[in-house]
Amino acid sequence: MQLSEQEKDQLYSIISAIIGEDAAIHAARSRFTDDTVSVVEDMLVTNMNCNESMKLLVGEMLSGGRVLANGWLRRALGTASKAVKNGVLKGYGCLVTTKSRWKTEILVSAV
Repeated sequence: MQLSEQEKDQLYSIISAIIGEDAAIHAARSRFTDDTVSVVEDMLVTNMNCNESMKLLVGEMLSGGRVLANGWLRRALGTASKAVKNGVLKGYGCLVTTKSRWKTEILVSAV
């Protein structure tokens, strides 16, 4: 089944929200297919896993840092650790890695 123009626009909005604006992907928007939807689904899962892994890493580092810290910093680390574990971490590293990994596949799917 073909994607409607509205679906193509919505799919591009999702892509650009994850990896940023990209001229090549924007130019391919009119050729998006169901294959592109599948690629983007895989990209989203990979990106969420990356962000979750980074969130856990930072949380563990902050928790471990409490043992080494003294005074006010020790209390701040505990609070920061809880905030990181409960927050959304959209790291630049995950964004760059996701774009590097998935941009070509998105473009190929839109042939």
